Amino acid sequence: SVKGYKGSETDIKFISELKGQFFSNPLLSISLTICLFSMAGIPPLMGFFAKQFVLYSAIQSGYYFMAIVGIIVSVISASYYLKIIKVLHSTPLDPSLPISNESTANSIPDPLVPFSNENEAGATMITNFHSFLISTLTLSIFFFVLKPSLLLNSTQLLSLSLFYY
Repeated sequence: SVKGYKGSETDIKFISELKGQFFSNPLLSISLTICLFSMAGIPPLMGFFAKQFVLYSAIQSGYYFMAIVGIIVSVISASYYLKIIKVLHSTPLDPSLPISNESTANSIPDPLVPFSNENEAGATMITNFHSFLISTLTLSIFFFVLKPSLLLNSTQLLSLSLFYY
């Protein structure tokens, strides 16, 4: 562990920590929702076209079983992404009520660590790194929706430079 690094205190460990983020930071939560929809493979987004190209290549090469497994795994993962989106847009916990979650009830705050990842209302705050990562992914997804040829041509040139260097 690197001394002075506060990453373990700021990382999001549970999906429940994202509860109510839409109400504290709506733009960032919408960006995360777009990223999750893209990873689930919703049609106008980049993830759909990526899955389409992979499945098309698998079927053209005769890997029918792998294509079926890919579709099943895609549907299963989409259900998990939708669960995260549901938690993200649900109402936050009432701070006046006691939290009965066993994982948070047994955790004792360390007095040597002055940083807390929770605000006054008890909701988890997303760090600047997570915000930057979510915003960058959302920007690339929107960029693909608006001008897909530029991104596809650049990735083709990148892959050709990797294999024919």
